[in-house]
Amino acid sequence: MATTKSAPTIEKFGLQTGTERTIFATWKWSKSHTKEYKCIWYYATGDGVWFVGADTTETVKQSTYTAPENATKVKFKVKAIAKKHKVNKKDVAYWTGKFSSEKKYNFKSSPPSKPSAPEIGINEYNKTQIDLSISNLDSKWTATGVEFEVYKDGTSDPFYTGYSIIQNQSAGISCTIETGYKYKARCRGYTMDDEGEWSDYSSTVTTQPSSPGKITTLRALSSTSITMDWDRVANCTSYEIQYTTERQYFDANPDQVTSKTIESEAGHAEFTGLESGKEYFFRVRAVNSAGNSGWSDVASVVIGKEPSAPTTWSSTTTAMVGESLILYWIHNSQDGSYEKHAQLELNVDGRITTQTIQNTKSDDDQGKASTYSINTGVYTEGTTIKWRVRTSGITEAYSEWSATREVNIYAHPTLSVYVRKMDGTALSTLTSFPFYINAIPGPKTQSPIGYYVDITANEGYETTDQVGNEYMVTAGESVYSKYFNASGNLAIGISANDLDLENGISYTVKVTVTMNIGLSCDATTKFTVSWDETVDEPNAEIAYDPDTYSCIIRPYCEDENEKLAANVRLAVYRKEYTGEFVEIASGIENTHGHYVTDPHPALDYARYRIVATDIKTGAVSYYDPPGYPIGEDGVIIQWSEAWSSFDSSLANEADEVATPPWTGSLVRLPYNVDVSDKNDKDVALVKYVGRKRPVSYYGTQLGETSSWKMEVPSNDEETLYALRRLAVWMGDVYAREPSGTGYWAHIKVSISQTHCALTIPVSIELTRVEGGA
Repeated sequence: MATTKSAPTIEKFGLQTGTERTIFATWKWSKSHTKEYKCIWYYATGDGVWFVGADTTETVKQSTYTAPENATKVKFKVKAIAKKHKVNKKDVAYWTGKFSSEKKYNFKSSPPSKPSAPEIGINEYNKTQIDLSISNLDSKWTATGVEFEVYKDGTSDPFYTGYSIIQNQSAGISCTIETGYKYKARCRGYTMDDEGEWSDYSSTVTTQPSSPGKITTLRALSSTSITMDWDRVANCTSYEIQYTTERQYFDANPDQVTSKTIESEAGHAEFTGLESGKEYFFRVRAVNSAGNSGWSDVASVVIGKEPSAPTTWSSTTTAMVGESLILYWIHNSQDGSYEKHAQLELNVDGRITTQTIQNTKSDDDQGKASTYSINTGVYTEGTTIKWRVRTSGITEAYSEWSATREVNIYAHPTLSVYVRKMDGTALSTLTSFPFYINAIPGPKTQSPIGYYVDITANEGYETTDQVGNEYMVTAGESVYSKYFNASGNLAIGISANDLDLENGISYTVKVTVTMNIGLSCDATTKFTVSWDETVDEPNAEIAYDPDTYSCIIRPYCEDENEKLAANVRLAVYRKEYTGEFVEIASGIENTHGHYVTDPHPALDYARYRIVATDIKTGAVSYYDPPGYPIGEDGVIIQWSEAWSSFDSSLANEADEVATPPWTGSLVRLPYNVDVSDKNDKDVALVKYVGRKRPVSYYGTQLGETSSWKMEVPSNDEETLYALRRLAVWMGDVYAREPSGTGYWAHIKVSISQTHCALTIPVSIELTRVEGGA
């Protein structure tokens, strides 16, 4: 796999031996037609600003720079400069270079000394905020600022980090905290280039407890008692619990509210002597020496009420013979009490049995579903099992029966998968395309309805797509997936057009078959890619036809011996002004006699990408030739009618008809054109109560429009005739203007003709639409 060479790689960088301020750099670069190297050195003095120290050109791949005495840092970058050659009487570079990544060297300064521990305290007006400060700093201390770290008890990582500039020999910050914890802090000095040693920790401050999040358990223990659990809170000494029979009594009628204090951190309490059949409401808050937390959310329970019908499901609705079938149900308590018994009714092909199951789950597992296992090995294929269940709680009264569920028993489907060569023999190492995937399902009593084939990489690697853009394939990522409708065995062929495989990488083929009874199974097999790597260098010759305003491209690809590479297919893409790629042609044979015509090159510079694909391996190489100068100063509009020339520069010459690559009408407008582009993005700005500003939701439509205005001489009959034909054209056009923009568009033409005027104002409104090349 080849890639474009654009930037040198810095190989060595550092302080030159025997010097104190001289830095050296060397780099790698091997592209032909290289003229020289542009080297830029920068230095910083500690105030955050970089200055250009040297801007030179070198003919060798090395450079040195001596930094001034006040420099604290130095950085360097380099770019290769290409030689030029003549194209259309203009100097054009053989290729486009880019700057390398920057390398930096730091002249270390002495760090600030260790400060004293900072002062810490709860904010007097905001109990959820702490204040940090350090004062009476030595005026000779070298730090320019102070970094503070706040630690919450029980954690090793900082809860908060903040910075403060030193003013009047002091510094300080504030930060918002979580209540219910203890906090301490430390600090250190810093400069632009270095940090000092951390101070000792400050004293510890304690905050009021946080509110219990919620009541986690509230259920009946009997017809007159309940048990209650809630989220525990750190740093509290007790809990206050309130309960009442009406929710509104909590704040409106405190005489009807009962309060109880629990001197414990267990997060648990029990209440007796309650009235059966009534609903009780509970809430809890934490208490410590710093104060009370807020109340938890209110929870309620009705004591002594029979449960609702249980919720049921099974591990599968289509089981295989010999597979363990598990029935599940959840006790839907109305009073929070646990399930006591369950009655399970089984109907196996009309034979009904009922059994009572006692709940033996521990308290920790009571919220989980109850289960019952059935061994399907005792049944034959085609057996139908219908089942339903009901449960009882603390009152021992049973609920209504659940919905009736049904499970069908079938034999287990099987699948065998093979990767084969063209001659039908199995392969484990792929040396060339194509290869074939075969899958054979069973048993014969079931029929497949479809197959899903997925090929995944067993390790990560970097590759390129069909346009030459680099991307990463991670281990386990799918490189090919497709669904096939098939009622028999699966037999498919995979060629280089279907996927791109990387040499030396192992892949897994996974085939999943779905049978007509609703069951499915899958099987996998692996293969490793091992083929001869080729070093292909795609290139192209480009020419511009000023008569048809089109470009002719001859793509080709050479191997490392500078001969036309075998087993290669080429593609040509036009690079648009937006950076997008538009396919001009693909599947081109790699010979000297194939030419591709681009009917719509940009009018400033024609830019292309040449992509070569090895048809045996799928490997992709690409090359971006330097922009080909066009220099057209007129507007070109083309549309699909019988072609004839409407070039206004030929208005006084004999009317000639050519046969251009564009099989439609074309008009050239050489007059001064005023262009106004607009972009109306598809966006909805939604206002929400409580937010100061609306929230933006973006769609997919860009809404690109443009207005072109010009003055056409009144005696230019050819151009006016073409514009009138264009004005009534019921279709899309391809419009280009000299700055380089060009696209398919919906067009509106307005012509304003005034008698005796020497020019006729013409305005053209364009709205960009989807289109091909």
